Amino acid sequence: MGDVAIKAVNYVAARAGQKRVIPAGPTYKIRGTEYRFRDGRAFPSYLQAGPSFFIEKTKRAMIAEDIAAALALVG
Repeated sequence: MGDVAIKAVNYVAARAGQKRVIPAGPTYKIRGTEYRFRDGRAFPSYLQAGPSFFIEKTKRAMIAEDIAAALALVG
């Protein structure tokens, strides 16, 4: 999940009277940590889209790591 999804999860939690599910901060700093909300897992990940995806190789590696970690959780 990227920044928009993180904000949405935290908004839903706030509307339900709960504290923040995912802490504030840059996604690249909080990625790699699993958070729980209700009966599900929130898995912050750096999301890179558009033409910049082909420019920043280090961020592509982070995305690949996050996808592999998420697949390991469900597989």
